[in-house]
Amino acid sequence: MLIIPTYNEKENIAPLVARVRKAAGKEPILFADDSSPDGTAEEVRRVQAHDPHVHLIVRPGKDGYGSACRQAMKKVLAENLDDHLVQFDADLSHPPEVLPRVLELVKTYDVVIGSRYIAGGGSANWDLRRKLLSYGANLYARTLTGVPVHDMTAGFVAYRADILRRIDLDSITSNGYAFLMELKFNLHRKGARFAEVPIIFAEREAGKSKFNKKIMIEGVKFPARAMLKRLGGSR
Repeated sequence: MLIIPTYNEKENIAPLVARVRKAAGKEPILFADDSSPDGTAEEVRRVQAHDPHVHLIVRPGKDGYGSACRQAMKKVLAENLDDHLVQFDADLSHPPEVLPRVLELVKTYDVVIGSRYIAGGGSANWDLRRKLLSYGANLYARTLTGVPVHDMTAGFVAYRADILRRIDLDSITSNGYAFLMELKFNLHRKGARFAEVPIIFAEREAGKSKFNKKIMIEGVKFPARAMLKRLGGSR
């Protein structure tokens, strides 16, 4: 089951679902929408009318990326909706065409990451400065957290349901993109087996990025917190 948090992504819903269906057939999709004022939830309902494998959670307000992911994950786990969960973005930056490979690998590995930073991966339409910043941020995160993956900030991630049940999702307090790092860090400490597959990350064409200064600061702070936990032997 794909877990897709949304806020003001109306224009991307139909093309995203169409590409997922072409690549991965009837793979279930669960959208978690933070009451988008642009009518994202209404667009999901329109798609639901002819696709019974599309599901929707409408949250009362804009409570953040990490919160939306946690709520959707907890729903899937509590209701035993699937044996795997795939975290995915709504902005068409992640290629659905890679889903068959990811879904095959998650039968063997606990966590499968769509990675920009292994052979064959990369980013489209990024200038050199942005590529260097992103690569440096991932190197910083990987070094401080000790998690043996190349793309710590990847948001295209598949998890086996049983590995997610080993951690307390409510204990993961990051709410921006640091949520992605904190979840990988916690799973690594529980002995998760990781695999990475290359993807080309594409810049969004519709809607606006949710990245802001608060998210950036949180992303800088979490790896440092993780290093202190490692040094202190905290579990």
